[in-house]
Amino acid sequence: MFKFLLIAALVPAILAQTPVRQCPNGAGLPQSVDINGCTSSPCPIQNGAPIHAVARGITSPVATNGMSSYIVIRLAGLQIPFPMPDGLEDACAVGTAPGTCPVSAGQTFDYTLDHEGQALALTGVTVQVEVGLRADDNSVIGCLLFDATIIG
Repeated sequence: MFKFLLIAALVPAILAQTPVRQCPNGAGLPQSVDINGCTSSPCPIQNGAPIHAVARGITSPVATNGMSSYIVIRLAGLQIPFPMPDGLEDACAVGTAPGTCPVSAGQTFDYTLDHEGQALALTGVTVQVEVGLRADDNSVIGCLLFDATIIG
């Protein structure tokens, strides 16, 4: 009976993943991703509202002392600047468990992005969002793409 309850509790958590794609740069995808509980594409993102994203099972292809996070938004083939807020760029200080950095090649870790939200001049449009982590040498450790509709 206990096993059944455990399985019943875990199945929704395993199945409730945000649909993501690999980035054109070929960087590895996390094993699972949850962005604001989104389970279908495009993900509705409230303009100016907080974003909570968890990427589990990122495996670094390189050794690095530090990591920086980045976001790129694309609309109709155009890149829209999206600077990371102060304090969120350093993925070793914010977003990974204490002791994650330095990272060795082949090391697997999780990353959490808690963004308090930022108002964009876009509402009612669907955009492609790229989120990634870079090593000290600027190589990409991990990257994912997802589609989002910015709602007002």
